[in-house]
Amino acid sequence: MAYYLHRIIFIALVFAIAVPSSLGRREKSEIEKDLRNLCSQTNRTKECWYFVKSEINRFNQSDFKGVAGVVIDLAIAKSDAINDLLNRLYQGSKDEKLKEKYLSCSKNYNDANRNLYLAKINLDSDHYQNIPIQIEDTVEEMDSCRREFVKGSFDPAHIRNRNKEFRLYVEIVKVATDRLVKENDRN
Repeated sequence: MAYYLHRIIFIALVFAIAVPSSLGRREKSEIEKDLRNLCSQTNRTKECWYFVKSEINRFNQSDFKGVAGVVIDLAIAKSDAINDLLNRLYQGSKDEKLKEKYLSCSKNYNDANRNLYLAKINLDSDHYQNIPIQIEDTVEEMDSCRREFVKGSFDPAHIRNRNKEFRLYVEIVKVATDRLVKENDRN
């Protein structure tokens, strides 16, 4: 009798631990499938997937709103890092032309960050209709910085490459938020 009681308790404990942890979350394969689909809609599918795959643990849910929130957070973090770099370069440079470019780009990234934060606020408050405008404004800021470091200009810190990197983040954000807006319009 005691043996069966122990066995029933053991089975009940296994179910109590295993079942709740799997409820409410989608399988990794489903999340991966959704993220691959997201990347397939970008112009740089392989680069997108390489980046998203490295951050896959941040995607706890694969609904469009959850994915958009994570990619906006990642874009904000990247923008912050580039902005910090630009500010350090500005402080450390003795070349006045470069300092001017660094300062201009820093302002662009500051504005891009503001736009991404606004997009995140609108996402969190379910006001999706403004998000595409904020993403487009972010692209314009990024393009303004890109023009500072046109091909052939002196770019010892490779800001052109940082811009290209950030552009991928913004493209992923654009695709993720566009999916969300389209889904919301259908409902």
